[in-house]
Amino acid sequence: MIDRLYAQYEERLAYDLLERRDLRAEWRRQFGYVFDDCQRSMKLGRVVVNDDKVALASLLGVSTALSGISLEKLTLAWGEMFDVFLSGLTGFGAGRLLPVGRTQLALTAINRSVVERGRISSVWYEKALIKRLEGLRTADRKRAARELHDWFGSNISLALRKLELHDLTTESKEGFSRRHIEDLHSILGNLFEGVRRLSSGLRLQTPVSNIDRELRSYVDAYGLDLTDVTIFVDGDEADVPSHIRGEVFLVLRECMRNIFTHAGAGQALIMLQLSPSRVCAVVQDDGRGFAAQNGAEGSTTGSGLISMKERIRALGGTFNITSMPMNGTRIAFLVPLTDGPHDLA
Repeated sequence: MIDRLYAQYEERLAYDLLERRDLRAEWRRQFGYVFDDCQRSMKLGRVVVNDDKVALASLLGVSTALSGISLEKLTLAWGEMFDVFLSGLTGFGAGRLLPVGRTQLALTAINRSVVERGRISSVWYEKALIKRLEGLRTADRKRAARELHDWFGSNISLALRKLELHDLTTESKEGFSRRHIEDLHSILGNLFEGVRRLSSGLRLQTPVSNIDRELRSYVDAYGLDLTDVTIFVDGDEADVPSHIRGEVFLVLRECMRNIFTHAGAGQALIMLQLSPSRVCAVVQDDGRGFAAQNGAEGSTTGSGLISMKERIRALGGTFNITSMPMNGTRIAFLVPLTDGPHDLA
């Protein structure tokens, strides 16, 4: 009988409440818990509701909220559950569960059981929704911080470097100095475009058609002769979606900016491997390094390092950093492009 009633109940539920297997299974459990409360109440001769089982209705509240299902549909589902039990308890013929004289106690027990479950699930629905909104706000703040640091910070750093080179070359090499001024105009133009797009509330997208070329251009533009940079790119960049190319370029560019600005390295190496299934990169230098705490959040306390890690994790990838004082730094990350297991070498 309980299976027949539940089949009737499923026919009344909205499709999205049953689309996920975990949600469907939880509705089936809750339906059974309500029936158990009814059975137990009839046995004891008074209304009894299992509070521990009622508390489990919170799972439905959280799951429906995180699935984007409206609170109205959740509330209606509990109402439909009561209606199905009502028809089963008071109907005529083979579908009838109880004699006429026993229905009042049973209906009271079912009503209290369903109402309590509806209340608990609604409370947790709202809690989950608030938590989700807070998470979205936090993600937006982190995204804005990444864009400000990686887009504006990197370009401002490069602009300042161009001014330094201009000061050094103005008197001796007028043509060389003019080129740096032209580069500076281009950099400041990019900054202005970034400000305009950010103020419009748009996510900054970095159009990168060729990571290899853009990285070499950045290294050349920085004009730092003290660090010998070697870049290896293996694979077809066309296999990598454009938005991932842009994010990978920003991370690699930030690696190079850190090397130029902080590492004091004589040599730096970038190795980038591209395939239809993943992007894998290693950046290492022989600079001064720092005391990294392996596997700990404290190992990436600089805003640039935090930004790089967040970008890679946002793409579903993994990010590792290894460094020791006076022994260089190694950064490795992997971004999967398809589902399945991926190992970071």
